[in-house]
Parts: sequence; structure tokens; C-alpha cells
Amino acid sequence: MLSMRMNTLIKIAGFTCLLPLAGYSQAASDDIPDLDGLWSFGQCPGGRFLGCMTLQEDDPKLTDRALAYQAAFDEMAQPKYDCAPMPIPHMYTDPYNYRLEQLEDRVRIYYGKDDVVRTVWLEGHEHPVPAINEFLYFGHAIGKYEDGALVITTNKFTFDPQGLNADFRIPSSTQKELTERFSRDGDDIVLEVSTVDTFFLKEPWTFTVRSTPATSMGDEWTCELDGARRSLMFEISKYPEDPEAQRIKY
Repeated sequence: MLSMRMNTLIKIAGFTCLLPLAGYSQAASDDIPDLDGLWSFGQCPGGRFLGCMTLQEDDPKLTDRALAYQAAFDEMAQPKYDCAPMPIPHMYTDPYNYRLEQLEDRVRIYYGKDDVVRTVWLEGHEHPVPAINEFLYFGHAIGKYEDGALVITTNKFTFDPQGLNADFRIPSSTQKELTERFSRDGDDIVLEVSTVDTFFLKEPWTFTVRSTPATSMGDEWTCELDGARRSLMFEISKYPEDPEAQRIKY
């Protein structure tokens, strides 16, 4: 159910008044879909699992700059081996459930993967605005309800060496902008995602997935730092003449 509560009718001095209950910002309407709750990992159309939402290492949408960076940057330096969380939209390719929480002035998205919580600030309410020189790992997200959907625009991302794909070393720049559109289709949620980044993408990268209701977030997320780094034993550095990297003990 929506975290917002329905309005109630009361009588004051003989007049009937419509008053909002505490915590309710907008009357439920066709423009505000009920997205509140637990949702399964999104599935691609036609049972393709990850096929529709994975940006491949040789994708024709990649710029020459993206291909050059990918070729120069080796697996040894990837942030994921230090338990850095997956960026968005690549986060959606990991098969973990998520939860949406609709509040008066914001929407929160809780991901089972990496135990990440994103805050989406709804238009029409006061919210913090990043300084001109402030960038955020998961960006700054603004949302609005439009035509029966929650539309989220996120920008102000940090430069990220795995920002478009952590498996194929495809980075993203501070110019990455993500648009997510959550809507209902019967009991399910349909999520449409479009990503632009003019440094690393020649055209928008888009995909659509469907999620069904879930009963739990699944197992608690953990990342064991030594274990994550241990898997690098099987990687061969592109730069064997460089001194061995000494990783910080967090």
C-alpha cells in the first residue's frame, strides 16, 4: 500500500471539510501509481533474462573514447574488488529484489544488491540541491508523477570507471543522466530506463523490464573484502612492469 494515507471527511461547525491525514501529501489519483512494496528482479521481454539490459563491451553505441578507456583500464583496478557498490543502471542487472517506499516529499528505493538506498526528491517540495562542485556516486535524483507513472531524472554523478558496466570496464562521466519510469501493469511493475552520457555513448542506452510482487528482499547482503580481492589472483595485469598495487585495509 502507499505510505500516503487517504483523506478523511469531518464536520466543523456544521460544514463538511476534506482534511488530509498526517503524512499524506496528495490525494490518490490516476497520476500516482501504487508502487509501494517489494518487487522482484526485473525480467526482460521474451525471457531473455539479462539480454535486454546489458551493455556489451563491443556495443556500437560506445564512443571511441569509451573503447579506448576500456582497453587501457585493466580488471585489477576495478572498484568492485574493494566492495564498491554497482552503479546505476548496471545495478538492475544483478538478480536481487528491491523495495519502493512512497513518502510525502520523496521516494526511497532499497536495493537487495549492495544494501544500497537511493532517495528520489519529489518535485513541488523543498529538497537539498547539490553545490555546483558536488557530485554523488548515485547522483542527485528528482522525481515526479506523470501520466500514471513515477518518472525519475538523476544526474550529478561522479566519474566512475565502472559506471556503465562493471563487468566490461565501461566508464561513465559527470555527464551521465539517467531517466527511470516506474508504472503499474496489473499486479506488476514496468521499469523503463534510458541513459545518456555524451562522452561514452553515441546514443541513449535504453531497456524495459518487468517486476512481479516479492515477499522479501532475500538474504542479507554482505561483501567480505579479503574474499573480493582474493578473486584477483586469477587476473593477469595488463601492466606487469608496474609495481604491485598495495590495497588499503578498510
